[in-house]
Amino acid sequence: MKTRLQIRRLPIFVLAFAIVGLTGQRTLSAQAASAKAPASMLVNTAWLAEHAADPDLIVLQVGNRAQYDSGHVAGARPVTLTELSMPQVDGGLTLQMASVEQLTAWAIANGVGNTSRIVVVAQDENLQSATRVIFTLAYLGALERTSLLDGGLKAWRAEGRAVSTEAPAAARAVSFTPKPRPEIIATLAQVEAVTKDSGRTALIDARLPRFYNGDGGGYPRPGHIPTAVNIPLNTVSANAFMKPASELKTLFSQAGVNGDKPIITYCHIGQQATVLWFVSTMLGYDAKMFDGSFQEWSGTARLPLVAPPAKP
Repeated sequence: MKTRLQIRRLPIFVLAFAIVGLTGQRTLSAQAASAKAPASMLVNTAWLAEHAADPDLIVLQVGNRAQYDSGHVAGARPVTLTELSMPQVDGGLTLQMASVEQLTAWAIANGVGNTSRIVVVAQDENLQSATRVIFTLAYLGALERTSLLDGGLKAWRAEGRAVSTEAPAAARAVSFTPKPRPEIIATLAQVEAVTKDSGRTALIDARLPRFYNGDGGGYPRPGHIPTAVNIPLNTVSANAFMKPASELKTLFSQAGVNGDKPIITYCHIGQQATVLWFVSTMLGYDAKMFDGSFQEWSGTARLPLVAPPAKP
């Protein structure tokens, strides 16, 4: 029989659980909340509905404005990744973490304060934009107050819960004090060091297998970073629901990642990799994300990569 958890309002620091939604998904194992894992990285639709009127609750729905205007979780505020990234310049890296000053201004403009309880909602079954927002909030020091809505907007709609097409209300005045965590962002030099001594750190490529194997996706060179194993982002969830912790641990173990050493995740541009960072962190593993990802690695000519066989 599948289990459903009901959650009472507790101080954030004691919420040491990870749950899944009410649409036939199994409850994540309590083992997912180890001493290293922040509390409550997943909440289900029932929890969000129960706490929708809480004064400190901030719901952020990720997607473009047209998607938001077509229907969003009632009370949610829209967020795009452009707001959270450095301005794109010709020849520069894509989707790089914005400055703390820019991110702090964004948080305050959206009512995210020092006591806010934040829930991030994915627009569809693709979770990488939502997990990028969560990664950004983690960078600001707010991870222990931030959760992903398991099942996302799809589950919320499927259950007939409150959806709105109204513009967001004005955010209330708040104070937000960032506590930057630059240590969760891996640098090019750190990744290069891993390729020379993989025994100390596990490197995970979150891209689809075709890109890992060098079938397109080059920036400009195709292939993957030496020593990296491939755990594709679409293998850790189904229909916007995270898989149970036991399945996730098995998936990682089959790739040779057991949480016994630090993890660095990467992808094309630092978006898909946040899904694997999210799962790694939720499982209690010590994880970073390489923001420059394969775009930066491939574009640095002196660095080696595992390339596909040359075509005859």
